[in-house]
Amino acid sequence: MKKLTDLKFLFTVVAVLEFFYFVTGMLPPSLVRPATGWELNADGQWITKLIGLALGIQAYTAWIFRKNPHIGIAKGLAFYQIASATIDWVMWLVMKDDGIFSNSLAKSTVIAAIVSHYSIGILIIYAIRKSNKDLKI
Repeated sequence: MKKLTDLKFLFTVVAVLEFFYFVTGMLPPSLVRPATGWELNADGQWITKLIGLALGIQAYTAWIFRKNPHIGIAKGLAFYQIASATIDWVMWLVMKDDGIFSNSLAKSTVIAAIVSHYSIGILIIYAIRKSNKDLKI
């Protein structure tokens, strides 16, 4: 449990996870559906590229701070992880009739994203609280 609540470890986890999202977002449009199961129109493909780039920058930020995590950046990463998971399930409910998550691969990727993002976000919050206790004199 100690390693799971270590900010250095969690920054590395975020860097690796978001790097994979970056790679997925940068896939050519013809490969997005086979890789994720998402049924995207042209606008969806374009937005996927923009979000993929943002996630690549987040991965890079977590990576460069992994050896010396900054509490402010940790708070931002935790917020993103929890907000992302929340948006995933809300959009799943809102868009359920649009067919974007109509196949088992898409459902599996969204469920995995929700669980992993909430888990990482909660672990980062716990690690921040633990770090703050360690800093108090």
